[in-house]
Amino acid sequence: MTAKRDYSTILFPPDQASQLTTAYLEQRKNSAGHGVPIGLPGLDKDFIPMISGELCSVIGRPGNGKTGFMVRWARERSKWLRENGKSAKRLVMYITLEQSIEELNAFNIAADERLSITSMARGEITDDEWNKCLKAATDRILLPLWNIGYSSMTKKKQIKVDLDAINGALEIAKETHNKDIDIVFVDYLQRIPYNGRESKGVGISDNLDGLKNIALRLKCPVVLGVQARREVDGYADHLPDLDDGQWTSNIEQTSDKILALMRPAKYWDEGEVTDLDLLKNQPVSKNMMVIYTLKQKLGKDNFPYLAYFNPEYNKLDELELRYA
Repeated sequence: MTAKRDYSTILFPPDQASQLTTAYLEQRKNSAGHGVPIGLPGLDKDFIPMISGELCSVIGRPGNGKTGFMVRWARERSKWLRENGKSAKRLVMYITLEQSIEELNAFNIAADERLSITSMARGEITDDEWNKCLKAATDRILLPLWNIGYSSMTKKKQIKVDLDAINGALEIAKETHNKDIDIVFVDYLQRIPYNGRESKGVGISDNLDGLKNIALRLKCPVVLGVQARREVDGYADHLPDLDDGQWTSNIEQTSDKILALMRPAKYWDEGEVTDLDLLKNQPVSKNMMVIYTLKQKLGKDNFPYLAYFNPEYNKLDELELRYA
């Protein structure tokens, strides 16, 4: 028997809406600067920190750093929670459908210990590096960085990680473990299964709406990786636009913020100087990443930021610019 639904929970008369809005504005005033920044000082000067209920889509072609960007953001945020005494009550959730839980956390160990993820994947590490891995794995326990996804090592049968499973696992973390969800990362949209839809486009669009609803219902920001369509490779600047999500054009309408990622070395020779304004006359480097803010409600948009990105060590940092 279906439980009776309480429709009053979604009805807000003017007096109640006014009271809640005043409380919301007071909360924003008292917590100025307390949202979730990206953690790159130069970019965060113009990027308004993520707040509860917001959805930020990170769009890019394969190999242009979406996973590395989001993993780094999640890791740095979880470290901030621990260092500021908030990890007992709050957690960062990273949902991966792109790789196994073990591969994802190997990424974090590689970054923390400055080890090559390539060498780790091949098993080509020294005894000293192995000891560093063991220490990092132990330290990982103290980090409030939780995961939802598939394990390659567990022997228990796992359910399909679809939107319903994501909702259920987040509820367990919140209610059973008594944790507040600080921020959720999802890697990535097109990998989330959809059920009973007439087309892939409709299914993916429904999942996008579902993730926005999670942000609103759990009162936390959600950062979503989005695969850009193949046509982007043919653009002059190779940078995705607002409507370039693969199999969906709903991203522009549903997202509160949209960041586009592009690694110039994927398209130009190293050392080449292009005539693109977004590269600021900088020679192309294998470790250069363009982070372009396509959309930002109530803030500046349509501006590029150049960052240093080393995928082998999963390192993302400020890029030292050289001006002629």
